[in-house]
Amino acid sequence: MKGCWHKFKSYWKQLPIEGRGSIAVCIPLICLIGTVVAYTVLRQRMVESQNYVDHTNEVLNQSKGSLISILNAETGVRGYFIGRDKALLESYNLALKTLNPTLLGLEQLVKENPVQLQRARLLTQVANYRMNLLRQSVSRVNAGESGTAEVTRARLLNGKQAMDRFRQVISEFEAEEYRLLDLRIRDLQQQQQLNADAMWCGIAIGIIGTILAIRILQELATELRERDIRLRESRNQVEAIVGNIVDGVMVIDPKGKIESFNYAAVKMFGYQPNEVMGWHWRQLLDREAEDTRKLLDYEPDLISKAPPIGQIWQAMGQRKNGELFPIEVSMNSIAFDDDRIAIVRDITDRQQTAAKLQAKAIELAQLNNSLNASNYSLRQTNSELDRFAYITAHDLKAPLRAIASLSEWVEEDLGDSMSEETRSQMQLLRRRVYRMQALLNSLLEYSRAGRTQSPIVTVDVGRSIEKIIQTLAPPDTFSIHITTPMPTFDTRWRPLEQVLTHLIDNAIRHHPTKAGIVEISAIDLGDRYEFSIFDNGDGIEPQFQTRIYTIFQTLKARDLQENIGAGLAIVKKIVTSEGGTIELESMPGKGAIFRFTWLKQPLTIDASTTSPEPRSKTSC
Repeated sequence: MKGCWHKFKSYWKQLPIEGRGSIAVCIPLICLIGTVVAYTVLRQRMVESQNYVDHTNEVLNQSKGSLISILNAETGVRGYFIGRDKALLESYNLALKTLNPTLLGLEQLVKENPVQLQRARLLTQVANYRMNLLRQSVSRVNAGESGTAEVTRARLLNGKQAMDRFRQVISEFEAEEYRLLDLRIRDLQQQQQLNADAMWCGIAIGIIGTILAIRILQELATELRERDIRLRESRNQVEAIVGNIVDGVMVIDPKGKIESFNYAAVKMFGYQPNEVMGWHWRQLLDREAEDTRKLLDYEPDLISKAPPIGQIWQAMGQRKNGELFPIEVSMNSIAFDDDRIAIVRDITDRQQTAAKLQAKAIELAQLNNSLNASNYSLRQTNSELDRFAYITAHDLKAPLRAIASLSEWVEEDLGDSMSEETRSQMQLLRRRVYRMQALLNSLLEYSRAGRTQSPIVTVDVGRSIEKIIQTLAPPDTFSIHITTPMPTFDTRWRPLEQVLTHLIDNAIRHHPTKAGIVEISAIDLGDRYEFSIFDNGDGIEPQFQTRIYTIFQTLKARDLQENIGAGLAIVKKIVTSEGGTIELESMPGKGAIFRFTWLKQPLTIDASTTSPEPRSKTSC
């Protein structure tokens, strides 16, 4: 209940003062109209109840009248029978004239009540029957007929039974009417009481409504006074702000004349406030400028109506010394006593800055054209370098293959006549040839690392590492474990495959035993993944940890361990080109951990610095 009351108060406070005042005036008016309507309705019902009572009384009067008419007719006929004086038939003759109209009127009065209507019709039949008996008696008296005592007694008995039947029917009829009369009198009394209660309630509601209206009007008067105070304070604050704002501010009356001029406007135009008071604000503009003419065309609406919020016009202002300068003008949509606040800003510095920016934009466009030309030249150079590297590697590999083949042929031709020393020299020659071939392949792979246009595909890293391990075919005694779930994401698979292959291959080949352990793991760093390859080999001395990423650098002599020394250099180049980092954590005798990061969202590689991915490796 309290929540509903708070909601109502909040909604009431949100209504405009005009609306609340109208409601306050309407409350007593509504109470008055409600009271009048209620009184009218209840009065109408009371009149209807009174009409019902009057109607029932009229029915009773008619029924009594019919009974009296028959009784008078019977009395007159008996007197005439005894005294033979026709003057005694006056009541009988009157009954003949009035009884039927009375009974017909009674039927009309009760026609809405089927039961009473039936009784009224029966009453009419019995009354007519009795009147016929009386008419026969009068006729016999007029004719001078006299019957025996028994006949006379039978006639009297028949008349008495007819009269008793009439009394019985009329008693039932009047009993029902008296019952209806009682009900209608009680309904009339209830309506009268209800009408009186409604009048008192209407008076009470009217008094309450009037008190409520007075209370609301008092609250509105208090709110208007408080609002007027706040408005004056707000106006004072606005005037204080206007006096210290960095833009020029003018208060303009509905005719466009200047009423106030702040300090910033004084500095901007060079006029003192007392010099421009009463001027039309157009006198501060250069009317010949095109932007100014556009503003002046709109100016009548700008002063008379609230301008669009945020609408700004450019124009040319004119200082006291005649100097012209560009300005921006805006009119606020809040009026103080129909006045408008015009805000004027000097945009000379901004236009100068815009001109400088335009010059810089032109210069940047020229530089961009130059850069595009350089990129095109770079693409051409890269293409030529790729062709040169491929041709060079192919042309160098061909003599090397020939040397290896010649050494085998020589060894086959000499057969058993070749000394062991010569045979050893031939084998050393072939090893040097194979090393040279590996150096050329590594050099070609290094030159292409990070510049190959590899498509972006969805990669299941776990399954891919399993395929890499199968390809490397480590000894059965070697243990390689994937210790954490590997991610599946969209990336360039070929470069990632090269990095993982080189690092896992290094861990296997450089392990001092055939029963080493390699552990591969990955963690999610938000926008990238960090992969780790751990091996429990000999580790790397701290002084050598920076040299391992240099191409063709090896930690052991190549005669002791066949190794080109290009794998880690290729790895670092690929990881760096893909926006990642690589680091080594190692202590001698405790193995080594290579950690590298790989972006979830691949970098956009400039086509000018890349070359198409080769369809297949060239083996020579």
